[in-house]
Amino acid sequence: MVVSRFAPSPTGYLHLGNARTAIFSYLFARHHGGKFILRIEDTDRERSSKEFEEMLLRDLEWLGIEWDEFYRQSERFDIYKEYAQRLIESGWAYPCVCTPEELEEERKKAEEKGIPYRYSGKCRHMSLEDVKGKGIPYTIRFRVPEGEVITFEDLIKGPISISVDDFGDFVIVRSDGSPVYNFVVVVDDALMGVSHVIRGEDHIPNTPKQILIYRALGFEVPKFAHLPVILGPDRSKLSKRHGAVSVKNYREEGFLPQAMFNYLCLLGWSPPEEGREIYSKEELIKLFDLKDVNDSPAVFDAQKLRWMNGVYIREVLSLEELAKELTPFLERAGYSFDKDYLLKVLQRARDAFETLSEAVDRLKPFFVDDVEYSEQAKGVLENQTAMQVLEYVLLKLEGEELSGQKIKEVAKMAQKELGIKPKDFWHTLRAALTGELEGVGVDVLCDVLPKDRFIKRIERALKSFQ
Repeated sequence: MVVSRFAPSPTGYLHLGNARTAIFSYLFARHHGGKFILRIEDTDRERSSKEFEEMLLRDLEWLGIEWDEFYRQSERFDIYKEYAQRLIESGWAYPCVCTPEELEEERKKAEEKGIPYRYSGKCRHMSLEDVKGKGIPYTIRFRVPEGEVITFEDLIKGPISISVDDFGDFVIVRSDGSPVYNFVVVVDDALMGVSHVIRGEDHIPNTPKQILIYRALGFEVPKFAHLPVILGPDRSKLSKRHGAVSVKNYREEGFLPQAMFNYLCLLGWSPPEEGREIYSKEELIKLFDLKDVNDSPAVFDAQKLRWMNGVYIREVLSLEELAKELTPFLERAGYSFDKDYLLKVLQRARDAFETLSEAVDRLKPFFVDDVEYSEQAKGVLENQTAMQVLEYVLLKLEGEELSGQKIKEVAKMAQKELGIKPKDFWHTLRAALTGELEGVGVDVLCDVLPKDRFIKRIERALKSFQ
């Protein structure tokens, strides 16, 4: 049975790179009808935060990633203690009483010689009995066999070989008793039956250490797949200097979870069908295969994500789905409306914005009657021709239904009877109705806006500028 997992540390917001890792692991498990596990790796007590854990869970749920099992490493310390003891008893681990100062001195000497630092192993001869009676703090180190080369077949990068002499004996339990990542990840993955470890390529140096622990504990070694990094437009590693890099940022900016899920899937994975970019989650589950993941880094393109979000807004989501996603943004802006009115607005104006936060501004004319006039709008309204146009519109709409088609008819009549250019009519009406000279079409606004609210805005403009 295929079992994959996503194991984030709650030390910050969910980065786009980690979100892609979660998506690929999730898709892989679902594609093979397997199990997907979420495990919070919070053994680093100083850096881990409950706030970040809650945000991680919220972001994953928002992306539509469902997990079959959930664990926190902080709740499994007794298990790690048991397996650390097993390693000590079998001779694969030993206590180390070296102080931070002694280790720093070793590190400096290595630097002076121009060689990579690795622990000298001077505590290798010690036993737990040696140190427990002395009452001094100690760590537990894994005893690395000398001269061995660890080779594993990476499902994305192919065969990888790393010499153990590159790192030497490493700590698996800190002096405060808390276990270290490379140790607990092996225990957890083995006990949880993880068959495939899908993670970022920054974990490649950790892999030989973990393989050694798997072997020492008699566990089966899983298959590994290391994903290339995501780069910014300048081809450096994606970071805050490139703009928003967390799922939280994009969620709050009004990007849709379906679009974000779809876009992140295409960062480094090539679907079989060339030229197509919009896929549902169900289609992605059916198509996803690790063999189609590229070995080279993917470049994050914020503009393409924005375009894809616009496609989902205009073409993919139903009006009901779009209204549900947009409602919280409009409510936070203080707009009052009922569901039917919002659906009517979206039916005519869903192509006016590419993000939900952008919709708040673009759709404002449909919801706010107390118009604030820009300087450009004032410049249009502060002349006699504009006043004539507004009065003419009120006259021609008397007893008539308001619609986009009707206002176009009134525009043609005004050009003939008042001798004005089309621009003078439409600019005047737009300025009076919205306070701006650009934005959603006046005919679209007239198709949706109730006539009494339309008249109220025209009369307000007349009163303000006559």
